[in-house]
Amino acid sequence: MLKQRVITALILVLALLAAILWLPVPGFEALVFLVFAAGAWEWTALSGVSNRLVRTGYVMFILGAGVLLPMLGQQFTRLVLVCAVVWWVQAFLLLWQYPRPNPMLNKPAYLLSAGFLTLVPCLLALISLEQLPGDRRFYVLWFVALVAAADIGAYFAGKVFGKTRLAPAVSPNKTWEGFCGGLLATTVVAIAGSHLPQAGLLAGVGTVALIVAAISMAALSVVGDLFESLLKRQRNLKDSSNLLPGHGGVMDRLDSITAALPFYVLLLNLALTP
Repeated sequence: MLKQRVITALILVLALLAAILWLPVPGFEALVFLVFAAGAWEWTALSGVSNRLVRTGYVMFILGAGVLLPMLGQQFTRLVLVCAVVWWVQAFLLLWQYPRPNPMLNKPAYLLSAGFLTLVPCLLALISLEQLPGDRRFYVLWFVALVAAADIGAYFAGKVFGKTRLAPAVSPNKTWEGFCGGLLATTVVAIAGSHLPQAGLLAGVGTVALIVAAISMAALSVVGDLFESLLKRQRNLKDSSNLLPGHGGVMDRLDSITAALPFYVLLLNLALTP
């Protein structure tokens, strides 16, 4: 199992780097839409929907929104990203209340709406990166490094120091010590990345603001991870699907990204454009 997990992880990392560095914009966007189509399909299962026609219609609805919404302009994109951040604050409150019964978590319509607020802003955020001044590839790679730092920092800090469970009812293996390790690692990567030449357009952002942004983004990534874990618990599922050997499904890899990326791109949008 571990060998399979490592092999899949290496393939995913290499494919991601190749896509970021060498795919032209149309090819990169086509790949993004393909990934999010798989994610939307899995989300319908997490929402308790089994009808294939409904599931297919939902996937098309998500992709259609991803195509049409960017046409409404940068200001509208900014509004969608703000709505996504508000949604993730609400998701945090749901996690905070769990495992107290919440009838909304058993309503497919509510969960499908939550999926829209989870997937579409993230999809829109990736597409809108091309409209920002500077190097799109750097922004994507920096984000990947930030999320990876949060994950790796949390893993090792949790292994070495972890004692106090963060959300035992949702994900028993996560600890507050690991959470703090993830925040610290993300902050280090954020500061290091801000000193690279490609980040020159962000020179006016102060160190304190950068640290606050990094901590907030890392915290949101944990909320995204935990919220998907909550949905899987509701459905008695181990993974969102078995598409990726040793890793589960697409949403098992996108969970933290869907929460962190809209916030990251919103900050870039505010910092780089009037």
